[in-house]
Amino acid sequence: MGTTETLEGLAKKWLPAWAAREAKRLAVWPRYWAQRKACREGFRLYGDRYPQKVLFVAGMPKSGTTWLEKMIASFPGFHDLLIPDVAAYELKTGGSHDYELPDDMFERFKGMLVLTKMHVHGSRHNADVLKKAGVKYVVLYRDLRDVAISYHFYVKGTPWHPEHARHKDADLQQGLRVFAERMLDGYVEWVRSWEKNRDPEASLAFRYEDMLEDANGVMMQIARHYQLSADEAEIRRIVEANSFQNLSKGRAQGQESGRSFFRKGVAGDWRNQFSPELREGYKKKIGAFLIEAGYERDMTW
Repeated sequence: MGTTETLEGLAKKWLPAWAAREAKRLAVWPRYWAQRKACREGFRLYGDRYPQKVLFVAGMPKSGTTWLEKMIASFPGFHDLLIPDVAAYELKTGGSHDYELPDDMFERFKGMLVLTKMHVHGSRHNADVLKKAGVKYVVLYRDLRDVAISYHFYVKGTPWHPEHARHKDADLQQGLRVFAERMLDGYVEWVRSWEKNRDPEASLAFRYEDMLEDANGVMMQIARHYQLSADEAEIRRIVEANSFQNLSKGRAQGQESGRSFFRKGVAGDWRNQFSPELREGYKKKIGAFLIEAGYERDMTW
């Protein structure tokens, strides 16, 4: 664990919300400069190996993007990098799912091997910035009912998050209602924006559930898309090294820890958590979308 990650963890555990936000804000720049240094060193050592120097992941919040990021970063030379602009925006607003990429973003990465994961939406502007830079990318999303559960637990335990006050004393059912009222429509639009605007030749789109079902197959597709040289044995090694059990420090998949970033690692947990009232409320808001996205066949769930 890096120094800034250690400080953030301590802030999250011990500081009041206002102080935790300040600690998080102060950690942004040291982390950024450390990431830049690692990306430059990666380029120096491995830059000749890869046709694609910048790998971009657009992931819906709480949809397995950190898991995917760790697997991609297993290829020698690539390191994660988050620009301070978006880090500050996330801290201020609670997320970057409506963030617009800077026009010069990818010009900043010259002489680096960069893996950058963001929660940005697929606006026409963002799609154009990616196209202009010639960057290939992957889009990842998840069943919004499971997203709602993960979001509640994450925000409840994250004092610097702007939505923390609405979740910190709420039980799960209350938190899911808050998510439906405040966030659900925006997350539907997030998926639709990428469906509408992404370049099918420069991008791949996956669901978190696809990764759970066949992580090896998904990673092989991603490696080929990014022009990363990897055979089946290498992909199996990467997936195993980043299994839920390893990332959660020993917990079996499905064994829950509300305090861990890797909380449970399963799909469909909403069936165990949604009350009949919540089912009906979510059905009214996203029932048609879930059919459109292939998560349901009809409205009888």
